[in-house]
Amino acid sequence: MEMKVTVEDVSPVQKRLSVEIPSDKVKDLLDKTINQLRRTVSLPGFRKGKVPRSIIERDYAREIQTEVMQKLIEDSLGDAIRQSEVTMLLEPQLDSSSEVKAGQPFTYSVLMDVEPEFEIPDFRKYELVKPKVEVTDDEIEEQLQALRKHFGTVETIDEPRPLKEGDIAIIDYKAYIHGEEVPELEARDYYVELGQGNLNETLEKGLIGMEKGEERQIEVSYPSDAINSRVAGKTVTYKVTLKNIQVRNLPELNDEFAQKMGIGLKTVEDLRQRLRQQILDDKQNAADGVVRQQLFDRLLEEVDFPVPDRLVDKKLDQMIDNVVSHMQERGVNLEQAGIDEAKLREKMRDDAVRQVRTELILDKIAEAEKVEIPAEELKRYSDYVDEHYQEMNVSREQFHSAVFESVLPKLRAKQTMDYILSNVTIREEDEEGEVEGAKVAASAEK
Repeated sequence: MEMKVTVEDVSPVQKRLSVEIPSDKVKDLLDKTINQLRRTVSLPGFRKGKVPRSIIERDYAREIQTEVMQKLIEDSLGDAIRQSEVTMLLEPQLDSSSEVKAGQPFTYSVLMDVEPEFEIPDFRKYELVKPKVEVTDDEIEEQLQALRKHFGTVETIDEPRPLKEGDIAIIDYKAYIHGEEVPELEARDYYVELGQGNLNETLEKGLIGMEKGEERQIEVSYPSDAINSRVAGKTVTYKVTLKNIQVRNLPELNDEFAQKMGIGLKTVEDLRQRLRQQILDDKQNAADGVVRQQLFDRLLEEVDFPVPDRLVDKKLDQMIDNVVSHMQERGVNLEQAGIDEAKLREKMRDDAVRQVRTELILDKIAEAEKVEIPAEELKRYSDYVDEHYQEMNVSREQFHSAVFESVLPKLRAKQTMDYILSNVTIREEDEEGEVEGAKVAASAEK
């Protein structure tokens, strides 16, 4: 389509694309749209297809305006973007438009979020430190006790005694703010295992020493930035009734118990060795995570640039969706948990900005270093699409697009991280926290 296209800078990460479509193109589309309406519209006193144009223009002015405007933008935007030679990060956002009038050109503008300009840091000079990894006997014993606890039985105690650390309390409670009951905060038959950190610390400590049937008032003051908007900055009085006390009976730690923990385990010592390896693997992964976080920090320290707000908002949407999904797995939603989404977004925004900036840096490094996703990885996801798209009740193309839009950026980011780590020096701390001289190649391979 013949048109005039101009581009102007709005900010370092946003441009405005302005488009002017000639009046003859506007007139042609107006005539076409009105004629189509004339063929389909029926009005009292007129035969179908014979309604005068002036009446159509008067009675359907809004519909005509909207349809023609949308069609003009739809038909021209793709070509306008190609003419501008601007590479966008997100879909363009309509900024302004003129009215559609016969004999006049139609103009509109869109905002385009673009990649910020910055220099890639010289990551090859980096020296990163990997924490020393070792497994202690105490850590193994802690895991053994956790297994015993998991496979233990729970029973209600008969003898009267005060509630203590490690007990399971079954409570009813109501909440009051300034003497007014808050029904959303009350609970019945609520199970809480003392010492596990699953309840507000002040409230949990206030339960210690209660006996079955006892009622107690416990005051809890919440900070002003508490995510639960119902209690933020307020003091809540909880009226608690201890209905029952339960304890865990742990199974005996012997070879019979060990054999139930997995194939190939015959003795408690076998179980200890398997736990040692599991703990070691977890610590190795955690140590690699520390190295990666150091790398993120170094990259962000050396490169400073603005990021598009819409890109940050998109990242925040993903983060909020993850929170909601985790809560749904526990059978609650944000409203039921008293979480104000606006406050949650505010708390998470700085982290979202860091993530977006890191992703942009990794993308630029990937382009400069020609980092590519291995063909076998791409094939694996393509095979997954072929096997499962019918289960999703969508076409293969739709499922392929959805999967790869979600997966490819993550795969490329991981590949880029592995590439960078293979080109930096990674030194390991010794037992005193000093840095040893040897490069830890294993970290770069993970």
